[in-house]
Amino acid sequence: MAQAKAKERFELQIERRSEFGRRAAKALRQDGYILVNFYSGGEPALSYVMSDSNFREAMHSGEQIFNITIDGEQRRAMVKDVQYHPVTDKVLHVDFLGVRLRDIIEIPVPVITVGSPIGVQEGGLLQQPIHEVIVRCKGEDVPDSVEVDVTELNIGDAIHAGELQSEAFEILIADDITIVSVVIPQKLEEAVVEVDEDDLEFEDEEGAESAEDAEGAEGAEGAEGKEGKKGKKESSDR
Repeated sequence: MAQAKAKERFELQIERRSEFGRRAAKALRQDGYILVNFYSGGEPALSYVMSDSNFREAMHSGEQIFNITIDGEQRRAMVKDVQYHPVTDKVLHVDFLGVRLRDIIEIPVPVITVGSPIGVQEGGLLQQPIHEVIVRCKGEDVPDSVEVDVTELNIGDAIHAGELQSEAFEILIADDITIVSVVIPQKLEEAVVEVDEDDLEFEDEEGAESAEDAEGAEGAEGAEGKEGKKGKKESSDR
């Protein structure tokens, strides 16, 4: 029901950083560059720069692992951290982490639904509370996304995390967590609520009886009041 989707890796275009310091960093950013650090194992961090446009293309590619050339050697890297400007949200700095293809890593991957559910065609509503999951796998097996086929879902059906496990990766989330489901729209649920007419009639009769009892009690109290006043008047006349 679920499968990993992979494609050719995006190539990050980076250049060695030759100028350092606050002024140099400010000048690079004004020219449209992002400061980059590359980490790999216990090796010292290497400093690079890349264009803002190349980084945005990488993020919009939908890939999780990228190709990157370090000192003439093609390697793999994943985004470790991104620093944004607090006001403009402009990307200021990016940390990349080197990934060896046979290393076991944990990485977030988007969940994408495929197909049109039977239940939706019958008036149901497709709900997807989980749009991203953390997967553990080898660097060479990292999927760009996890596709979930929802075509056969009827109203009331759901797909849980335990159904998405693969031989290539492990999803780090409880098996009973609902990933996607088809439900009855709330307005439709309200429209089909059944009301027992007998109960309504019983309530009306009970209400009527209560009202009659209240009126009878008020009438009795009024009569008692009148008799009391009449008795007082007769006593005073005597």
